[in-house]
Amino acid sequence: MVGCFEGPRLRASPLKRQPQPPEVVDTKFFLFTRNNSRAGLQPDLLAYDDEGQSLLNAKFEPKKPIKVIIHGFKGSGKDRGALDITHALLNLEDVNVVVVNWEKGAAGPSYAVAAGNTQLIGRQLGLLLQNMIMLGASAENIHIIGFSLGAHIAGFTGRALLTLKGEKVGRITGLDPASPLFRQVFARSLESLNTDDAHFVDVIHTDGAATWSEGFGLLKPIGHVDYFPNGGQNQPGCVQVRQPLLVSTLEGTTNSSVVCNHVRAWQLFKESLNPAGCTFRAWHCPYGHESFLEGSCFPQKCITDNETGDCGMMGFPAEKSKARGALYLVTKDSSPFCGNQLQAKIYLSEKSETARGYLQLTVLEPKVYSSFQFPTKFQEIRGGIMYSSLSLANHTEDSSEIPEVEAEVSYYTLTQLPNGAPFHPLTIVDFVSVADLNGRIWRYCRKNAQLQQIRGTNVQNAIIHLKSKGC
Repeated sequence: MVGCFEGPRLRASPLKRQPQPPEVVDTKFFLFTRNNSRAGLQPDLLAYDDEGQSLLNAKFEPKKPIKVIIHGFKGSGKDRGALDITHALLNLEDVNVVVVNWEKGAAGPSYAVAAGNTQLIGRQLGLLLQNMIMLGASAENIHIIGFSLGAHIAGFTGRALLTLKGEKVGRITGLDPASPLFRQVFARSLESLNTDDAHFVDVIHTDGAATWSEGFGLLKPIGHVDYFPNGGQNQPGCVQVRQPLLVSTLEGTTNSSVVCNHVRAWQLFKESLNPAGCTFRAWHCPYGHESFLEGSCFPQKCITDNETGDCGMMGFPAEKSKARGALYLVTKDSSPFCGNQLQAKIYLSEKSETARGYLQLTVLEPKVYSSFQFPTKFQEIRGGIMYSSLSLANHTEDSSEIPEVEAEVSYYTLTQLPNGAPFHPLTIVDFVSVADLNGRIWRYCRKNAQLQQIRGTNVQNAIIHLKSKGC
């Protein structure tokens, strides 16, 4: 029923595996609706190979939109995360939600075997969607949400449906699509999710890496719009574990610290389903990852509802924005991850002495409380340079009525004198600004604000006041 699959060529792709037999993988498809979800009933079990009979028995409603949720490696459709997103979707809209449970195929025994199984699951799901369309569903009303290997299953599904019916699904959301075996490293690598698989493909990258041994996710853009929270790697709040990743991935020996960055994509998408939450706004950064981290491409105003596609909205509302290409944003280290994104700039007077250390700014106003650490090369701080950084404040509906904010500039010195005592360089601040995505900006324009040493520490600081009026 699902057809044949090309076998691996060991020289061209030494790690690639064929899918396991369908009876071993034992894929399950569960249909959740408002009728069975809210009544506390069990979801309906669907079959892909019964010409739609299970859909008829389940009272599937083909005129309503269809959402499909697919877990990743070592996961299960019974996991709390999958069920949380299912119920969040049903709270938002009256839809059909299909949860794909391929936990036996996702268990391995190795990652390579699980990756091979994605082709099988994709074809099985494609057959199920074909049955839905035969009963009157629209392919454009199908939205597939796949995490990790599940993102590539979504891609295989899109290709299968295009072959079976000549139709594309409306949307695929890839949540940190898995990297190992889906990069074009070998001549016969598995094909990753791409823009040919749906009318609209949006992707969230949270554990990308330039080399395939250092991250679970793909760092390269693969969708119509690709979101890179915090640069697409090294998520705040996660312990950064990189060295053993290739081995742990291929052998299937993972733990929570290794997958923290990877799972963040799922968590961010889940939060985007909260109708009372804030919007994950994201912007273009023409010079890419490094300039984003330096805070140098922060927009003067981030508009998500215009025709020019200035800014996008990461997560569930992504389709409502015209923004396309690679987009960047900042998130917090724990839930709620969304907040009021801010950029700070600070200019040190040319009279400032050069030393090694950390330069920070803390905005003390409660409505925009935030902390910035300014990135530097080799931790060297010197005068005559405009430093910039990004941070977040807690989400508030409006901060326009704040005419003035208090802030602390602090400098932690790492340079020592010959006797081992800390060297406290002359540090003079000439300009500070803090801006948000709504076009609001607070400035400190008085020159010659000298930082003072805090007795008995390696820290110098100064309290300044930034005003919303121009300099």
